[in-house]
Amino acid sequence: MKRARSVAPTLLSVIIPAYNVEHYIAASLESALSQPRANEIEIIVIDDGSTDRTLERIREVQRSERGQHIQVIHQENRGVSAARNRAIALASSPFIGFLDSDDVWSADFTAKIMPLLDRNVADIIEFNVGIINSNGKLIEHLELVHRATTGPRTCDLKALLDFARVYQVFPVARVYRRELWNGIEFPAGRVYEDASAIPLVYSRAQTLYRLADDLYFYRRRAGSITTKATPFTVMSLTTCAEETLARCNGGPLDTFWLAMFHKVFAYACHEAARVDARGFAESMRMMEATAARYRVFAANRTDTPSVLRFHTRIVADRRWFQTKRIVKRVLGKELRAPSSAPRTIATATANQ
Repeated sequence: MKRARSVAPTLLSVIIPAYNVEHYIAASLESALSQPRANEIEIIVIDDGSTDRTLERIREVQRSERGQHIQVIHQENRGVSAARNRAIALASSPFIGFLDSDDVWSADFTAKIMPLLDRNVADIIEFNVGIINSNGKLIEHLELVHRATTGPRTCDLKALLDFARVYQVFPVARVYRRELWNGIEFPAGRVYEDASAIPLVYSRAQTLYRLADDLYFYRRRAGSITTKATPFTVMSLTTCAEETLARCNGGPLDTFWLAMFHKVFAYACHEAARVDARGFAESMRMMEATAARYRVFAANRTDTPSVLRFHTRIVADRRWFQTKRIVKRVLGKELRAPSSAPRTIATATANQ
């Protein structure tokens, strides 16, 4: 008869939504399980109706000695928002973090993060991100936190405007106090759902702590949501832009919400420029509709431009993207899915 394993109280819940990532999920899970303080991490994996061997790979890791405490939930495919929302509702630790199922944490993630959680230093801890390719090789560095701005910071209007200026809203580059998420969900049925949820979480925070270390590695790969722009992509972003505009109600954070609106709308322009010829007219109609609603909003205000000028920008960006696409195709640099499981980031960086 096996004795029940003692379970230490967890300090951090990590939320891992998974869908058709059979080549990557094991590396993602191992990056969390191999942390020095992994026994203080609650790992919640939501398999969102995968049709490949993703769930099998998750179960294999769960059956290992280190993986026995992983919570695995299998549900019908409902999208990444629904998967994350379900896991957030189940999270029992005082802090939560996000790990996408094709990405990995750095080997020293808990060494950097857990002491700050022990000391309860801030509502949100921010850090930098490395970008890796399908095979785990480090190819780029994404700076959210400049080394001159590390340490504690009040999350006041100035900090919120800095957040809007950088506009890196993906949830994985931060650890959050759990209670900040009470009543906040990622909008289901959309992409770029983080552009809606993360600014709301920041608007509730009182304190930040900033680290300049690359503690997270984002995998740029074929088949991910961000590699292809469609009218659905544009719809998701224009919907978010309009929701953000609606939060400008004369309150003390109006400046922040206006800054976020202009950032989201600019990104919608970026995606509209990338849409293929069949979906371009539909995408432009959505852009026009959001611009028309903005004109009504801005008619009686002096703190924002009266109209949005975006047509010339989209046309110019569209020409650039089309040229870039042709060059990549000629040079054979288009993203391709791996034929086998990728190397870990530790191996990839060691070989550089």
